[in-house]
Amino acid sequence: MSCDRPLGLLLLWMPALLCAADAPPVEARIKLISTTRQIAGVGIVQDKKIHPVVIPAEMFSEEIHYRGPARLELTELTTLPKPADNRPTEKPETKAPDVAKRPLGGVKTRASTHDYVSAGKPPFAWIDLPANLGRLNLILLVTPGKGNGIVALHDVPGAFPPGSNRYLNLCAHPVVVRTPQGDQTVPPGGTKISRPGARNRSYYELQLLTDGSNGSRLLFSSRILHLESVRKLYLLMPVEGDDGRVSVRDIEDRPPSAPETDSSGPNRLHGAK
Repeated sequence: MSCDRPLGLLLLWMPALLCAADAPPVEARIKLISTTRQIAGVGIVQDKKIHPVVIPAEMFSEEIHYRGPARLELTELTTLPKPADNRPTEKPETKAPDVAKRPLGGVKTRASTHDYVSAGKPPFAWIDLPANLGRLNLILLVTPGKGNGIVALHDVPGAFPPGSNRYLNLCAHPVVVRTPQGDQTVPPGGTKISRPGARNRSYYELQLLTDGSNGSRLLFSSRILHLESVRKLYLLMPVEGDDGRVSVRDIEDRPPSAPETDSSGPNRLHGAK
């Protein structure tokens, strides 16, 4: 079990010289998550090139190896047609016909006919990363239009392993997480990691409660299928216009080698008062 603060909240106090042009490049392994909807048509600038990315909302993105300025920026993209290849074609040699080879998976692939370039707009979202901590391992939560649009969580190798849950409390009040493993209180803006205390491929009860001196109040309850091959990030978010209710989203990170599936689908429920 561990507790820390989202990096995006701490970086508000970092000095402006972090973004100086002569600063050494930052190296990071990152996974991206959209807190709203899937985001496409954006890219990350690194090595003076734009690398298009798709930011899913239901799962973690593929891992990206970033090496670039301390200010990591997501920029909106547009496409331009690639220059035509006007080289003269060589006369084909006369030879016996070969047996056609089927593409992998039986799907024909074509080379891209367009290049991605910046749309020339201000950054879609950005965050200043520390340049003096060596290679970083981060989960980046992207919320377009909210502040700088990115909150970062340290993803220290081994601290958030498969089979564990991570709870990020985006509410202004503490939230108690109750699982068979026991109760733990997640402070406002804080995050905690723990295993639920359930056997692999068995269901357990997850409850969220208020943490008050006058007794707790149930905010959310759901049966969850536990998979040892999957780690889950739970976003605990306030319901707009209601100071008491909590909206819960679980986002899966499944290693490529994990064959197990959850036929029940993800939980996308709102807790009741």
